[in-house]
Amino acid sequence: MSFGGGGDTRVREPESQQALAEQAAINLRRYGEIFVPLENQFMETTMATFDQPNYDRAMGMAGTQTAGLYERGLSDFNNAAFQRGLDPSSGAYGAESSALRAAQARGMGTAMADAGMSNTDQGLGGLTSIVRMGQGLQNDAMQGQMDLAQNQMQRAGAQAQNAFQRNSSISGAFGTAAGMGAGYVLPGLGG
Repeated sequence: MSFGGGGDTRVREPESQQALAEQAAINLRRYGEIFVPLENQFMETTMATFDQPNYDRAMGMAGTQTAGLYERGLSDFNNAAFQRGLDPSSGAYGAESSALRAAQARGMGTAMADAGMSNTDQGLGGLTSIVRMGQGLQNDAMQGQMDLAQNQMQRAGAQAQNAFQRNSSISGAFGTAAGMGAGYVLPGLGG
């Protein structure tokens, strides 16, 4: 005796759910083809951040860029000193030049150490992003990397400017040079 009738007792999946499942399968395949290799590359790059050549490169670039900031200032100092008639063999010139070279060495050392620490920070930030990727959390893996480099150069530039401003006779030499330059330019503007 049969009470429920016969036939197929399976529940059929609606077409909308089948379409969603197919789309999910396509998205998963695309993710595996496109994003997994990018994630693997990011992980390799992040791990390589801690390799010594990356520290050497970051610190070398920071030292070179900082030296360039000071060299421009030293050139301006020399031009101003010569325009004032300061004797390059005098003790005053030598003391000021030595003080600026010492400031340059300190600035380069600070910038290089900062670049090394920024490299470590970048690597640790990358490791944090890798962990977040593994947990399936949204992350901004590259956020802040460009800011690190920009902030480093701004600090080096400010340090160089402060070193030149601390020396009162250098400020006087710059002021004299600026005054002499303005003296040549301004009379021509009035007539």
